[in-house]
Amino acid sequence: MKRPGLLTLPAVTILGAFFILPLVWVLILSVLTAGPTGEVLGEVTLQNYARFLTDGYYLNDLLLRTIRLAAIATLFSVVIGYLGALVIVRASPTAQSWMVLLVMLPLWVNLVVRTLSLMVVLGRNGPVNQILVGLGFSARPLPLLYNETAVVIGMVQVAVPFVIMAIYGVLQSIPRELEHAAMTVGATPLSAFRRVTLPLSLPGILAGSVLAFGINVESFVVPILLGGGRVRFMSVAAYETATVSNNLPFAATIGVVLLVVTMAMLALYQWAVRSAGRQATVIQAG
Repeated sequence: MKRPGLLTLPAVTILGAFFILPLVWVLILSVLTAGPTGEVLGEVTLQNYARFLTDGYYLNDLLLRTIRLAAIATLFSVVIGYLGALVIVRASPTAQSWMVLLVMLPLWVNLVVRTLSLMVVLGRNGPVNQILVGLGFSARPLPLLYNETAVVIGMVQVAVPFVIMAIYGVLQSIPRELEHAAMTVGATPLSAFRRVTLPLSLPGILAGSVLAFGINVESFVVPILLGGGRVRFMSVAAYETATVSNNLPFAATIGVVLLVVTMAMLALYQWAVRSAGRQATVIQAG
């Protein structure tokens, strides 16, 4: 073919039409003003960003809460995901196939359905409270819904399958002989894992962390259903600002700030991956 670049034309067209152009429009919209009845005026201003950065509610209460809860959920997701991936990779090939299927199974169920099911599980009369009361851990049902704890639990159950698959792929590529070689020179199984497997699996941990954080920080369904309107999130605030307050420019500003936070995490991830790659090369060479 004389013009191989034409093969990329459909992909570039779709990417430009459905991603780049809407993103550019959101950026433009964020520096415009809204009229008294919600119409978008042509006046260019940075007032929306100034309002976001100077208003304690948006900066401290909304943005920091979103980042904090997303980070906590990401931490739990990575710990659970790593343990799950480790169990899978140490199992037999047949068991691995079934375990991977079980991990992927929740992704075939609609997120709203999964979250509603979690509401039943965490409800006042749900199985979790019944077990806690029945075993004597609590005298009365605990408030497990419509708070930050419920939102974190919901985000963890969404992110864990993605983290498991990200870490599983890396763990599967690490030769078990490296651990065996470490143990032949006197290392205990735990020490061999800590000094060999764990450092070599850092790229998977980092990939899973960024994937989980990106999913959690932009979560929309989970804060609405499990938060019950009491746990404010950036994505929910952007939606309500656009639909209830009818202020599209400020809603776009919230979206841009959320995008900047996500891009900053991606930049940090790229730096961390390069550092982990250099460390893995040193371990394998040694």
